[in-house]
Amino acid sequence: MNTALYTVFHLNLAFSSIEKEQHVEVVERCYWPLLKIAELGIPVGLELTAYTLECINTVAPAWIEQFKALLQAGHCELIASGDSQIIGPLIPAEVNSANLKLGQDSYQRLLGILPKVAYLNEQAVSAGLLDVYIDAGFEAVVVEWDNPFSHNPDWQKELLMQPQSLKSASGRHIKVIWNHAIAFQKFQRYVHGELTQEDYLQYLLKVLKPGTVAFPVYGSDAEVFDFRPGRYHTEAEQISGEWQRVEQLFVTLDAMDNYCWRLPSKLQVKKADTPSLSLTNAHYPVSVKKQAKYNITRWALSGRNDLLLNSICYRKLAELKSQQNTDDECWRGLCRLWASDLRTHLTQTRYDALTLTKMASVAPTFAAWHDDKDLRVHYDEARRRLEVQTPKIRLILNGNRGLAIETLAFASHNFEAVVGTLSHGHFDHISYGADFYSNHLLLERFRDRDRVADLNRVEYQLGEQDGCLVIYCRQALNSGAVVKWYRLEDERLYTGFHFEETCRPEASVRLGFMTLLDCQQRAWYQTRLGGYEDEFFQITHDMDQGAPISSIVSSSSALGATAGAICFGNQFKGIRIDWDPARCAALPMISSKKIDEQYLNRLWFSLTEADETLKPNGQLLDFEICISPVVLDTDSPKSDTYLKEETCA
Repeated sequence: MNTALYTVFHLNLAFSSIEKEQHVEVVERCYWPLLKIAELGIPVGLELTAYTLECINTVAPAWIEQFKALLQAGHCELIASGDSQIIGPLIPAEVNSANLKLGQDSYQRLLGILPKVAYLNEQAVSAGLLDVYIDAGFEAVVVEWDNPFSHNPDWQKELLMQPQSLKSASGRHIKVIWNHAIAFQKFQRYVHGELTQEDYLQYLLKVLKPGTVAFPVYGSDAEVFDFRPGRYHTEAEQISGEWQRVEQLFVTLDAMDNYCWRLPSKLQVKKADTPSLSLTNAHYPVSVKKQAKYNITRWALSGRNDLLLNSICYRKLAELKSQQNTDDECWRGLCRLWASDLRTHLTQTRYDALTLTKMASVAPTFAAWHDDKDLRVHYDEARRRLEVQTPKIRLILNGNRGLAIETLAFASHNFEAVVGTLSHGHFDHISYGADFYSNHLLLERFRDRDRVADLNRVEYQLGEQDGCLVIYCRQALNSGAVVKWYRLEDERLYTGFHFEETCRPEASVRLGFMTLLDCQQRAWYQTRLGGYEDEFFQITHDMDQGAPISSIVSSSSALGATAGAICFGNQFKGIRIDWDPARCAALPMISSKKIDEQYLNRLWFSLTEADETLKPNGQLLDFEICISPVVLDTDSPKSDTYLKEETCA
């Protein structure tokens, strides 16, 4: 049986480091050669957004007409992307849905076709996001194989040998056509002249096991052949002849008896009795492309001003949802503002054209505190601990450590504290011989090579806001002064950080740490990751989303939390944390580590992370959260574990 070879060339004129003036050159050097290959009888898949399609139509309408003719003749295939290249697990479901609808409308209008196969943008995927694609009518998605395979030890390598089926958060199924990072990088090396054609053919012989039904030869950028986008100093000088090398290889493969070219949608599906695959898990709830440095923080917390840009997008979404009448142009504008290429290697010219308005940073003000008979406030001078009790909350704050939370307990938990501080010596292990606090601030500055924390001795003050007790303090840190505050309201604890210095430092900025006090079990968490469904995860082994990848990339992952909520706990009790991404689109991170026979489980939020895209002079935004109790209901018929009454919507 011949192995079916297929390609999905990614066309993107929104490429972060490509100026609009270069569109004509890109179409001429990179896009016309693709159509020439299709004319030779080699079926190729082309994936592009509606934005890219419109840009091509502006500078080269003849290309659109030729592409349309080749589509109708079945010589190539359109793979959908959406109106814009957006990172689905970072973006609310209604925007993901609008993006796909707008893309399909444009494909129909410009090309007269509605594709049924979609390429997940930047190969970023969650189980909840798959539901959005299913609801949009897609029959298959193109997803990278390498990372899901490395994250699922029960997967067999044979699953790569043909398309499979993936399970969504709702339990539905969709066909997956594999992309392969190692394969497309090997192909790029051949085209760039680092490998001979014989080298590449030997690679195929090595990687294609007996019985391989289909194999992805290429599934990445078209703009890296005979053109250099200019992102990295390591990119080779601009040369020519690379598309001729592509053509020569494709013709050679087409003439060989053991291979045949196929369009992606024509690939044979796996056997019906093979179970669908669960793509993600607690340790990797979102899968992305290529090597570990390509995690979702690069589109959320770095770049030129990602935190501000994403917060503005959430604000515009809230405005759209509040309006009774919105049109496609409103949603298209939002999708294009949420485009991934505005968040990485964006040129200064294109960034300046965004004309972003800084978000106001207003210092919190509180009225004078008046005693309340339902409140008990006591300060232990010797230990410098402030104890606050209401009918619903018991809170102890540490005045020696910046008003970090010593213990926080709720009436719903019978006043058994869930989060707080694990003091020095709690773990009998020298590597963990430290205090693990809750609700503090930690900056690791790269240029200054230092660590800044707010765990200092402070004097607290009492105030009042909307009839509720407020506790606050101000600290002058090396990175600028910070005000931290708490407000107790019924069975909810509000807390926030105000930064007097609003220029984003070149640092990782993490805050709002929550340390679980029960160390006998691993943690669980529940949040939303670009879909309509909350996704529940039980951690089973060590993980640390804040662990650095290298000296350049400061974190390994994060959680999109696209509804501005996350639940976190262990055994039957936990906390729910809510925040407004329209004011600060922070991302939560989680770690869980086994220490002897105990577990250290922590959650925190990040406002900034470092990678090669981080630029100076972004804005640092104030951050506020609301903490409330949740309880797991293991008797619920909905699932094995379900949060009573509350969801993280």
